[in-house]
Amino acid sequence: MARITRGAAVLGLLAALATAGCKYDGTGTKMQWAPDMADSPANKAQRSYLDPPVGAVAMDAIFYPKSPEEAEKTLIMPPEIAQADNMEKAKTLFNTFCIPCHGPKGDGIGLLGEFYPRAADLTNQIYWSRRDGFFFYRITFGSAIMPSYGYAISPHERWLIVKYVRHLQAQAGRK
Repeated sequence: MARITRGAAVLGLLAALATAGCKYDGTGTKMQWAPDMADSPANKAQRSYLDPPVGAVAMDAIFYPKSPEEAEKTLIMPPEIAQADNMEKAKTLFNTFCIPCHGPKGDGIGLLGEFYPRAADLTNQIYWSRRDGFFFYRITFGSAIMPSYGYAISPHERWLIVKYVRHLQAQAGRK
């Protein structure tokens, strides 16, 4: 019987020591029991809390073709990009997103060459006949090996990259 009493005393002492460090000192975050209105969203002017109707399309939505072949037939580089002197911006974008795999010359010899499968040689003759829409589609949606960059690069910037790919092809001997 003395053992049980002694064990109970040790257990009580441990419980007292454990709860001694649980006092609130005013520096921590208090837990809320019912945060109903304390964390409600603030009303914003001209904003609706309703979901859009099923099948609704945003006014500034871009309708992309379903395949690279369709994109090649339907998408053309906007004239304001094709005619503007913006090669430095296009080169910067290519260097940012494309060099790791395609290399600085677009020949598929990039920095990741020995670790990943070799990227497409964009200066190869088979790509010379491809139209601009094909490259725009591939940058947007990727392919089996290439990741998609549609989330990270705006459509305007994607067209600039296509323009720089054409520049690299011209440097490689495309007529």
